[in-house]
Amino acid sequence: MKDHSEQDDSGDHPLILLTGSTGFVGTHVSRHLVESGFRVRCLVRKTSDTSRLPRGVDLSIGHLLNFESLQEAVRDCQAVMHVGGLVRAKKVREFYHVNRDGTSNLVKAAREAGVERFLLCSSQAAAGPSKPDQRRRWDDPPRPVTDYGRSKLSGEEALQKNAGDMWFGIVRPPAVYGPYDIAFLTLVKWIKFGFKPRLGASGLKLISLIHAEDLARALTLALTVDHPSGAIWFATDGVDHDMSELMEAIERALGKSARWITIPHWVTPTISYFVEIYAGLRRGDTALLSRSKLNELIQPAWTCEDEPFRLATGYREKYNLADGWAQTVEWYRREGWI
Repeated sequence: MKDHSEQDDSGDHPLILLTGSTGFVGTHVSRHLVESGFRVRCLVRKTSDTSRLPRGVDLSIGHLLNFESLQEAVRDCQAVMHVGGLVRAKKVREFYHVNRDGTSNLVKAAREAGVERFLLCSSQAAAGPSKPDQRRRWDDPPRPVTDYGRSKLSGEEALQKNAGDMWFGIVRPPAVYGPYDIAFLTLVKWIKFGFKPRLGASGLKLISLIHAEDLARALTLALTVDHPSGAIWFATDGVDHDMSELMEAIERALGKSARWITIPHWVTPTISYFVEIYAGLRRGDTALLSRSKLNELIQPAWTCEDEPFRLATGYREKYNLADGWAQTVEWYRREGWI
């Protein structure tokens, strides 16, 4: 680990502490920040695989639940971009320990250190699903439907409660896809094998999406924009996608033609139960398709309104659905993931 004092302090580039840098979204964010000229310090664990991180970043060993390590991590930083969090957990309390308590610890450490700006990458899961005919807005009352979503909302509330005079903003991305993603990878493999799964006749129909590289740019814009503190924004690719459209984009990228298979609603809780058991016993892991996750998949729509964010920051997406999935599938192939 490079000592903080060894980092090149030439120029006036701000020093940003980034959490979650070794994860899916954080990988893209760390690279974008470095390419944009920021000095970046990454909060990582001793066991973290840092091979994806760009050259030149500073590493600070620590954990969101270790306050002393956070005090060291935020030292001399002008801003914090909090991307880290727990997406899967074996027990509900683990979500809250990391996504709520860990966020609270980081906010307090940043405020005490005189950090100027704090951006939280939350999730649409904190806001909850939308109606089929109405995108979810930032000022709609939050109605999360999973433990993960409720814990992310608690993280937002911890930031709002403890920020004090420190500038802060919150970005709630919808479903994110792109290189390094393992969540959509399962769907891609299904389609490669010739099947397009759908959950019942009344399952998820509409969805908002954002490519990970676009999200990295959006988060950077949100962190640096001249805007009053306390904003809550959604950031998307600007289009509500029908699930059939999503499947077709993946099919085209794969060069495959898949057939629909319908999984009845009544059987999915049983499937998820055995998937959870298998994940725990065979891999010592947590399942991507958990019973809690089903609460998201059975909703009719997960769309959100990002026009306020575009107006405030000038954000414009780089990837449409077709180009984004062509790039992602090409990456999966090149890396041997499919």
